[in-house]
Amino acid sequence: MHGEQTRQRPTRWREAHPEAFEELKRTYGVIGHSSVLMVLSLSLIGTALTIGYLHLPGWLEPAVRLAASVAAVGCAAVALWRLIRGLWRAVRAVVRTRRPSPQLS
Repeated sequence: MHGEQTRQRPTRWREAHPEAFEELKRTYGVIGHSSVLMVLSLSLIGTALTIGYLHLPGWLEPAVRLAASVAAVGCAAVALWRLIRGLWRAVRAVVRTRRPSPQLS
C-alpha cells in the first residue's frame, strides 16, 4: 500500500447518463413487445392459410381469410413501427451522450 493514496472508482456509464440508460431499458421492452406482435402476425398468417380446411360456407371463408390477413399485416406494421421508433430513440440517446455538453461561462 502506498500511504494514503485513495483510488476513486471510475464513474459507470449508466450512472453518468441516467436518461440514456433509461431509454435503453425502455428499448428492451419495446423489442420484447414487437417480438410478441411478430409472432402473433405469423400465427394469423397460418390461420389465414388453414381456413380452407374448415370448409366454411360461401362468403364466410374469404371473409375470415381476409380478416386474418388484414390483422396479420396490421400486427406486423405496428411491430415494425414500434421497433424502428424504439431503436431510433435509443441510438439518439446514446449519440447525445457522445457530444460534449456546452460549457456555460
